[in-house]
Amino acid sequence: MPLIHLSPIQDRYNLPTETVVFPPLKGAVDRLAQSIQLETISQDPRMLDTTAFDAFGQFLRASYPGLFATLNIDTFSTHTYFLHWPSTSPDAKNYLFIAHQDVVPVDQKSLDQWHYPPFSGAIEAAPGDSEGAEIGYIYGRGTLDDKSSLMALMETLESLAFQNFQPAHNLYFCLGQDEEIGGQAGAALVAEHCRQTELSFEAILDEGGIISTGSIPGLKHTPVALIGTAEKGYLSVEVSFNVAGGHSSMPNTKTAITQAAAFTEALSDGLFESEFSAPLEGFITHLAPEMPWALKSVFANRFLTEPLLLSLYQKSHTGRALTNNTAVATIMASGIKDNVVPASARVVCNSRILPGTTPDDVLERYTALAAKYGGTVEPYQNMGSGPTSTSSTESAEFLMLGQAVKKLFPDALVSPYLTIGGTDSKNFEGLSKNTYRFLPMVLNPEEVGGIHGTNERIALEDYHKMVDFYTVMVQLWSAGKFPK
Repeated sequence: MPLIHLSPIQDRYNLPTETVVFPPLKGAVDRLAQSIQLETISQDPRMLDTTAFDAFGQFLRASYPGLFATLNIDTFSTHTYFLHWPSTSPDAKNYLFIAHQDVVPVDQKSLDQWHYPPFSGAIEAAPGDSEGAEIGYIYGRGTLDDKSSLMALMETLESLAFQNFQPAHNLYFCLGQDEEIGGQAGAALVAEHCRQTELSFEAILDEGGIISTGSIPGLKHTPVALIGTAEKGYLSVEVSFNVAGGHSSMPNTKTAITQAAAFTEALSDGLFESEFSAPLEGFITHLAPEMPWALKSVFANRFLTEPLLLSLYQKSHTGRALTNNTAVATIMASGIKDNVVPASARVVCNSRILPGTTPDDVLERYTALAAKYGGTVEPYQNMGSGPTSTSSTESAEFLMLGQAVKKLFPDALVSPYLTIGGTDSKNFEGLSKNTYRFLPMVLNPEEVGGIHGTNERIALEDYHKMVDFYTVMVQLWSAGKFPK
């Protein structure tokens, strides 16, 4: 393996941009808080609270009249909105921004741990500094995932429409209704429409990475903008064990439960060897030159140090997720009575799949391991999708993302990254060569725990910068202009 070229790469993102940002529209924070109060929860397609989603759609229309008067709006399924801001140029390219309306449920057992009720949209603000910046937080489910992104996009579009902005390229916006449960009744239908109408995109931007602080070894005090250039795949399987049961007073040494337990323990050793996928290679290329000499030397001599590096990544759950096709048991079921040895047991397992590996590859490994313990394997509820392709960090669109980050977060480094969780953008696989996943929020490891967790909140300053970020990105990708 050759030495990695460790010359600094960050300067490419320091180019000035001819973009403008505007003072936030009056009431922007209050509108985000109001959006949190609408409980657009998705947990089962059969249990959609249409009242909450109806109210959310009405709220968007009432809050952003300029946007809805300017853009073309199509509705898919029941509550997924596909917005189009058309260009007047016959040579226009197409760009897509994605966000989602739905949020995950709140664990009722955690309610007493929340500082404010999870759907209150409570604003905990303090007086700003001499320049008038707001200090404080908005609390509630969706402040990080993903209503802040959706509402920031809406604020951006309303502001640009008010300024009579004219995009030189076609801008599209997909606001999904069920991202948290796979997007099959929302973004997937929009993507299928795009395929049928042969609508493809020069670039796509969805949620994904963040501006991370305090989590990257060697860069503990440096913010790093992690832009997802690929997304791991997803596969769930059900493993069944059938062994003769009987009375608990005369048990066999092997039972369905012991076989299931032995399989589960073996599964913890992993199905594949750890590896560096293409997004992680880009991560190293971008960040190694910025690290202290000792770490820089380790990365530069990967042909000697790769086993050491991979072993270091195994020491944290995040590191393991980035370098492994993960496999974990998530459901176990067996037994009917305390004095009956069950004749069957089942284990449901979930894997997240690295780029370069297929769901069939993973299924084959599950099958081989289960066979050692007398188990059989079937896909679970058809829950599976392959990893996405890896988008380039050399494209003009990625460069513009980096420029937008540097404009608003000048101290941040820019890096590609592997998105571990699922996003709606996976449904648009094949419709763009440049799909990126990023949210302009500065979060430390503790704050990241608020995503789907307790006391989810966003800093007021981060929300204002999120609006600014999308304002810059829309201008950069659309190459639009303002009337003289």
